[in-house]
Amino acid sequence: MPDFLIPFGPFHMVILHLPIGALTAIWFLEFLLEKNDEKHKNQATGLLHLLLLISCGLTVVLGLSYEEFGQYGDEIEQHRFWGLIFAGCIVATYLCYWIHRKLGKRSSKSVYMLALLAATITMVMTAHQGGELVHGKGFLSKPFQEEKRQAVAPAPFVDESSKESTDQARIVTQPTSTSALDAPMDDVMNGTDQFDPITAPIAMLEQKPQVLDPRIALFETSQTIFERNCYKCHGATKQKGGYRLDEQHSINLGGKSKLPAIVPGNVEQSELMYRMLLPHDDDDAMPPAEKDPVSSEDIDLVRQWIEAGAYWPDEAELSAAASDTVKLGDADTDQLIEQISRTGVKAEYNAWGDESIRIDLGVVGPGQLNEAIQQLSGFRNKLTWLDCSLLELPTNFFTQLQLFKNLERLHLDGSNVTDAQLTPLSKLPKLSYLNLYNTKVSDTGLKALQRCTSLQKVFLNHTLVTPAGINELKNTLPGMEVIHSSSSMN
Repeated sequence: MPDFLIPFGPFHMVILHLPIGALTAIWFLEFLLEKNDEKHKNQATGLLHLLLLISCGLTVVLGLSYEEFGQYGDEIEQHRFWGLIFAGCIVATYLCYWIHRKLGKRSSKSVYMLALLAATITMVMTAHQGGELVHGKGFLSKPFQEEKRQAVAPAPFVDESSKESTDQARIVTQPTSTSALDAPMDDVMNGTDQFDPITAPIAMLEQKPQVLDPRIALFETSQTIFERNCYKCHGATKQKGGYRLDEQHSINLGGKSKLPAIVPGNVEQSELMYRMLLPHDDDDAMPPAEKDPVSSEDIDLVRQWIEAGAYWPDEAELSAAASDTVKLGDADTDQLIEQISRTGVKAEYNAWGDESIRIDLGVVGPGQLNEAIQQLSGFRNKLTWLDCSLLELPTNFFTQLQLFKNLERLHLDGSNVTDAQLTPLSKLPKLSYLNLYNTKVSDTGLKALQRCTSLQKVFLNHTLVTPAGINELKNTLPGMEVIHSSSSMN
């Protein structure tokens, strides 16, 4: 896109409502105006089709410009795909309308209405994809779904006399992906009983000890892991290889391989465990190489469930246990989100049923940036997406970033980031997406990025980098996609 259009990209969020409204109005006129009002109907419909064509074209152009900001990752490709198909349908509808106006035949009317219907369907698909980019996956279906729950039984404090009996009554099933506390207590207090927001672990909120049937705890934890990693291919709508993991009667059945997915009490004979333990690049590994592997901690929890007999409680048992469970996305994290949101920050789960967190600091309230940054440490193991666009960030902020080992996407576009402050990013093992649009980063900063081996996409438009620096970065990390244009280099 031309550089002069890029600053207008955010207006895509406003203009996109025009074609939606125009298309709705056209349907309204086609069905509700009486035939004896045909003259006025034709005038209004013709003008609406012209508005629809112009506004659709403007929406597409601004959408492509907004993409240059790098606010979204690869998931924007589906939205762009449907958006371009929608634009094509609008052009076809416009032509069909005027052809029908000229011919006035029933056949031309039918073709026009089919084109209008196709435009409507593609509009819905495009709007749905765009809505999920902003609000998370499944945001439309969430209100109609039964609330999913995950068992969490934190270890209560017990004295030695009761420890043995208590250990038999409970089981800790919280995987590391649900913010396991990995920092020592010495890091919380600095010897003077002062809370250190940089090195503190997740906020130590009071919890009531919870005792839960360990069989149900393991079942619910395993199902959460399956939902996160397996259900898309082995659930209700798809059963690749003949395997299905969301129903009790299906888990013991052999798929196309004739080997049962799960043999209760026997890990070695369970095909599921065999596939999960294969090297991730193996052709038979599950999940396949193009998807994220299951963590060793989650695999161990599934192993525990199978070794314990792969117990599958009935609905009555699950209902009875509901009082001993907490919502997926535990109560501690919900409270942390509520607290940081008071500063004006936008914090939310990445998607329904996904425990990872995305935070937008760019909308922080006036004078509350430092407070919001201090509260970030509570999300250390769950934070995967952080937006710091257009912010004047404190110098120690970039050191704090090293705490977020699961951070995958970082937006620093328009911020005061410098070359030297990019060095800590090499300590982030999962950082795959970095936006440095409109910053003072130069070739010196690109040398620091060469150590970020997990980086897959970086935005460098309107920076001080040179073609030579970009080529050196690409040679060091050949799999990286660099978004830049020579005309945007200052």
